Amino acid sequence: MHTYIHMYHYINGILASSIIFIPHFIIFILYILSLGVSRRKKKSNMKQKVVLKVAMKCQKCRTRSLEVAAEQQGVSFVGLEGNEKEKVVVIGDGIDVVKLATILRKKVGTTEIIRNNFFLKIF
Repeated sequence: MHTYIHMYHYINGILASSIIFIPHFIIFILYILSLGVSRRKKKSNMKQKVVLKVAMKCQKCRTRSLEVAAEQQGVSFVGLEGNEKEKVVVIGDGIDVVKLATILRKKVGTTEIIRNNFFLKIF
């Protein structure tokens, strides 16, 4: 069993059409591959606020922790809080908290997840 598909091509700036036949199993494979593309993460109305306590001894460690946090996917804001600036605050959408904590632990120092909150975007 074959399926006929009408395709359009641009050849040297001229629109050309052709009819080709494709076996059903190839169409099935293309359909399966297209499912993976269409299931991308959708943007949500929820933002995520993560507070991590990181062992930082000097200003260089604080700067490095901010850089590492800012490099993560989905991060929109990074800052420090606390009396001794020992807490890293990360705000974003779809942050992988465990991955972030692991990378901070490897590159800066001991890391502990203090808070992981979600809140609604208002705009």
